[in-house]
Amino acid sequence: MRILRTLFLLLSVSSVLYAQQTASVATKHTRCRTCARRIVKTAPVSATAPQPLPEFFIGEAKVDLVKDQTVVRLAMAQHGSVLIELPANDGPRYIIPGDPEMATVDQKALERNKKAIIVRPGTQFLPPPRNGKARTPAATVTAQMRSGLVVTFLFYPVEDLAQNVHRCVLSYNRDEVVARRRAAGLPVNLDIENKGEMTVQSAAPTTISIENTSDNEKKPAVIAPTPPSSPSDIPKTPKVIEEPKNNRPQSDFDHLDRNKESKTIASIHDTLQQAMKRPQQFKRWSRLSHGLRLSQLSVPVIDQAFSLAIIAVKNTTSDAVTVTATSPDLVVEMVNDKGRPVNIESLKYTHLELSDPTRKIQSGGVAYYAVAYKPPVLGANQRIKLSVAHSNAADEPASIILSNNGK
Repeated sequence: MRILRTLFLLLSVSSVLYAQQTASVATKHTRCRTCARRIVKTAPVSATAPQPLPEFFIGEAKVDLVKDQTVVRLAMAQHGSVLIELPANDGPRYIIPGDPEMATVDQKALERNKKAIIVRPGTQFLPPPRNGKARTPAATVTAQMRSGLVVTFLFYPVEDLAQNVHRCVLSYNRDEVVARRRAAGLPVNLDIENKGEMTVQSAAPTTISIENTSDNEKKPAVIAPTPPSSPSDIPKTPKVIEEPKNNRPQSDFDHLDRNKESKTIASIHDTLQQAMKRPQQFKRWSRLSHGLRLSQLSVPVIDQAFSLAIIAVKNTTSDAVTVTATSPDLVVEMVNDKGRPVNIESLKYTHLELSDPTRKIQSGGVAYYAVAYKPPVLGANQRIKLSVAHSNAADEPASIILSNNGK
């Protein structure tokens, strides 16, 4: 009997011990799974940590100006220079340089190419100390475009010449800039609408005014008369009545008298009308650019002092487009041996005739332009290019090379 009791007691104790071992194993297994889940959760957090953005552009920069975000930060080295390229349908009207010992604007290069600004470091534009962590701008240049847009360039000194911004391309929609400034009551198209006001402001010695010198030489100086002290002092001279302004460009045939000038303009108008009656003469069309194609018609020379180009502009889009007010744009382009442009100079036309003064081209329609200009003396690697753009793609116009200087 005692033996049976002893066996029963041993069986009871062993079952209790087995249950405790099973519970401990299950507890350990649960803890390991919980620990593994924590590792999986924390791993992705360290991999998606945000990286700090650069403080300024280095190397080559393409900047899209959106609305009023017009502060551009660029790196510049002591022995480098920065070329700032502007949209084809806009250009600088005023450039306000800062301290000349920190940064200077190449004015001679600006006179040759009004679509680009070259900034060079001054003698005091020195790189920051190597142990310095904070970067601050050392020079500034402010430019106001002909559309009215104001862009401020901040230049950060860098020690490595490879970080120098050798080329900066600005991109923006001129029509949107004009619309925003008009809504705010600010002046727009400074080279056309507010030319008298801008001439007064250009007397500031610290401002570089980008003005066509040929226009200033042709305009006589206007002297305001002093009020007479008595009726007898009033001079018996005819009163000058200022002609009303219009959107049509004025002719610039300064070598012709009034009678011959009117005949020349009438001849250009008749030539355009004759070309419009025979649209099949326009056979070769340029490469398509945002729905526009260009074609030119060779016409006989009507005067040795200027050349005439008849241009057809075709709208291949499904919607009507509006040609920009600055079109057509004439430039003298210098190319290298591979035919790539290396320098561009603006060329002013003397007279412009439009088939439609509203500058609208319906879908599938064609607009015609008669462009008269003084033929420049061209080098072997120079050519004259004409460009036309519409308001939906003002920065990428359609262009064509004038054959035989447009004659």
